[in-house]
Amino acid sequence: MKWQDLTDEQLFETGGEQPGSQRSYERDVEVKRRTYLMEKRTSEAQIEAARSQKLAADATVETARWTKYSAITVGVSVVVAVVGVLL
Repeated sequence: MKWQDLTDEQLFETGGEQPGSQRSYERDVEVKRRTYLMEKRTSEAQIEAARSQKLAADATVETARWTKYSAITVGVSVVVAVVGVLL
């Protein structure tokens, strides 16, 4: 049986190897390898999530800027309309 052929559940649940034996060492190496890969994938996903959040925040700032410009334009339009009605 090769440790690499086992599912994660089988590998992490398997035990009972003689401490210090070659099989115990090989299992330990495979557990560490898989743990490293899982942590690496998790870190990459967190980095990608942070990038997405930054893009969303940038888009929110841009939307707020255009909303402000829109409000100013509406205000100017109201002033122009009031002046036009009064004249």
